[in-house]
Amino acid sequence: MTTTKEVILFTVPGCPLCAEARNWLEHNGIAYGERDVQNDYSSMRKMFKLTRQNLVPVLLVGETFKVRPTEQEIIDMCS
Repeated sequence: MTTTKEVILFTVPGCPLCAEARNWLEHNGIAYGERDVQNDYSSMRKMFKLTRQNLVPVLLVGETFKVRPTEQEIIDMCS
C-alpha cells in the first residue's frame, strides 16, 4: 500500500496501541515519520493543536487525522 501524502504517527514510549499502529504501518510498507509527544514538546503542541486532546496514537495523513485509528481507518486514510 502506498500513499503520496505525508504520514506522521504521534506516539509515546511504551504505548501498546502506538506499537500496534507502528507495526501495522511497517507491515504494510507505509513510510511514516514518528513523533514522540512525551519527549518532544513541539510535537505535543502540534498534536494538541490538531486534535484538542492528549490521547495517542494519533495518525496524521496529509491534512486528515484520527485519534486511536482502527485498522480500517488507517487503510482508508492511506488509500
